[in-house]
Amino acid sequence: MAIERQSRILLLVQLFPPWRTEPNTAHMVKYLGRAGCRVDVVHSLPGWGMSQAYLSHDEELEAQLPHMVRRFPRRTPNLLRGLLHLLHGYGAEAASRTVDKPGGRSLFGRLLRSVTHIPDSDSFWFWPALREGLRLLRLRDHDLLLTSGPPFTTHLVGRLIKALTGIPWVCHHRDLYRDNPLYHPPMAWRHGLDRTLERWVISGADGVTTVYPEATELLRRRYGRPGQIYRTIRNGYDEEDFSWAKARIEREGINGDQPFVFLHGGRLAAVESRGRTAHSLLAGFQRWLERRPELRSRVRLDLVGNVAHEYNGIAEQRGLTDVVNIDEPVLMREMIRRELTADCLLVILEDDPKNWFTAGGKIYECARAGRPVLGILPENAAARLIRELNLGLTAPYADDAAVAERLDELYCAVTGGGFDYGGPARDEFVRKTSFAELAAEFIRVFRQVLDR
Repeated sequence: MAIERQSRILLLVQLFPPWRTEPNTAHMVKYLGRAGCRVDVVHSLPGWGMSQAYLSHDEELEAQLPHMVRRFPRRTPNLLRGLLHLLHGYGAEAASRTVDKPGGRSLFGRLLRSVTHIPDSDSFWFWPALREGLRLLRLRDHDLLLTSGPPFTTHLVGRLIKALTGIPWVCHHRDLYRDNPLYHPPMAWRHGLDRTLERWVISGADGVTTVYPEATELLRRRYGRPGQIYRTIRNGYDEEDFSWAKARIEREGINGDQPFVFLHGGRLAAVESRGRTAHSLLAGFQRWLERRPELRSRVRLDLVGNVAHEYNGIAEQRGLTDVVNIDEPVLMREMIRRELTADCLLVILEDDPKNWFTAGGKIYECARAGRPVLGILPENAAARLIRELNLGLTAPYADDAAVAERLDELYCAVTGGGFDYGGPARDEFVRKTSFAELAAEFIRVFRQVLDR
């Protein structure tokens, strides 16, 4: 059976507009709907005990979804976390930080997490997703099941639905499970169980997609079986967001008095066990300005997004409060407007062995924005893309001296008019990573799965 106009797809994804942590799945669904696919989306709404501290709220993106897309939200309580909050007497956000603090758990706490967080800390989403997914399959005669994760819990639900119903299933990995830098089993015995779960889930899918070629090949080598389809479908950007941002810039203009702006948009953790940090960036920025004090009134560093509150104190300790601006998260279109008006865009990825193939979602926006990029990251896929596409410069993740050198090099090249940017490779990359093109690639995968 081929994917034709009016084909119906059941999508399971934990977070979806108006609640989201990243926009890629929703943008993809937007263009699948515009291509004629009817997409029923089962997703979670934050319920009692579920921390909302890390979530973004985006009603604009929700309003862009076409009528071919129908949402089936399920209010999802996290009973265990809620009870822990009550027992500890904390507010929701404070308790969330205490419960999740790496290395700060008792033996009882680690044992509790080992038996309740299977396969991950979002296991509370399993039963609501399974019940609603099976209900919709009975009512609406879907042609194909698509799961998008993390969390890996979503894929586990997909595997069980596949086993119960036999529906063709495509398993899409925005990030991996055991090979994710944030994968930290509470106890050692979980490694074996998680490895077994991962094998059972991925080997049971009809199609497996990831956002990085290296990740696709990794899963194919581990779990591939005859007849199974593996494809790389990258993250990307929405051209309509850029059109909106450009129109607003043309309407409002740009403040000609603003300094040279280095912009990082997105999440920044305070400790590396929780993800990427900005410690070497701030240290390098301080070092650069100490060497070039005449630039202090001409430059600014903007950190916009879910930025750990500790950075306010770090900026003060380093004497950077006059040149570092830390802002709350903004909507995607507003972030793109800021990217188009910044002078240099920053991409940061932590130096972790499991991060070698990670490019990060910002690379796609940066390439489309056409602004110089400074990558503070290990020698990984993102670093290779920055060089291959001629997007900018890179510096090692923990080397503040190298960061200072690259900041100065980029500043001098851009302000001196000698920055060499882009070329045919960058242009082709941008063409292929618009969400309209990526949705078309998904449809080709769906067609292959259904035609088997």
